Amino acid sequence: MGFRESDGRQHGPLAGALRIASVGANVSYDSDMITTAPQLHALLDRVNEATKLLQRSKTVPGEVAQLIDSFELTLGAATPLRLEADPYLTTTLWAAAFRAEKALRHDNPEDQRRDLRIALEQFRHALRDIAENQPYNDDAPVREVLARTVETLATPQKTLADLLGVSVRQLQRWLAHDGPEPATDDAARIRVVGQVVNQLRHSFTGPGVVAWFYREHPVLGQRPIELLDDPLCYPQLLGAATAARAMTA
Repeated sequence: MGFRESDGRQHGPLAGALRIASVGANVSYDSDMITTAPQLHALLDRVNEATKLLQRSKTVPGEVAQLIDSFELTLGAATPLRLEADPYLTTTLWAAAFRAEKALRHDNPEDQRRDLRIALEQFRHALRDIAENQPYNDDAPVREVLARTVETLATPQKTLADLLGVSVRQLQRWLAHDGPEPATDDAARIRVVGQVVNQLRHSFTGPGVVAWFYREHPVLGQRPIELLDDPLCYPQLLGAATAARAMTA
C-alpha cells in the first residue's frame, strides 16, 4: 500500500524513512539492514514524528501509511534474525509492525486510525528500547559498557561489584585507564547487567534498580541476581527488565 505524488517520488517530512534503503541506512534484503545506532535512531525519529502526526489527524495520513509500508524493507524482513538485539524486543517489534500493517487494511477510517495508533506506539517503544541498548551490544567495547553502567547506576563500587560477582578491587582494575579486559564470562555478565540497568533506570532510581535485583520476581520465580550466574537465563532477565519499563512507559 503506497502513496506517491505524480512524479513517482515520495514527499513530506516522513519521506526520508522510505529512502533509507537507498540513502541513509544502506538497507537491502540480501545482506544489509538497519543495525547501527544512528540508523535506528533515525528511524525512531521518524516513528516519533508519525505518532505525533497521527495524534493530530482524524484519519490516517498518507505519509504515516507510507512509513508503515516501509517497515518490511527498512527492517530487512527477509532476514529479521540479523537484527542484533534482545529477542524479546525484536519479537515485540515485528509483532507491532505486523499489527500496524494489518490496521491499514481496515475499511473503517476510525478503526484504522485507532488500531494503527496502538500498533505504532508498541512499535515505537520496542524500537526505542532496541536503539538505547545498542551501546551495550557485543560489538561495543566492554569497558565502555562498564563505565556507562557505573555512571548510570551511581551507587558505591561495592554495590556494582556484587552485581558483577567480583571483588571491588577487580572492578577497580577494570575501570582503570590501563586496566585489563574482562574475561569472556565476566564480559557477558557486564553487558547483561548494563542492559538491565539501562532499562530499569527509566522506572527506578539507582538504589531502586539495585533493589530490583534482590527482590523475588513474580514472573522469574526467584531473585534476578540469582540468574546472573547462568548466561542461559540472560534473555529471561532482560525480558523481565523490559517488561518492568513497559509497565511505567
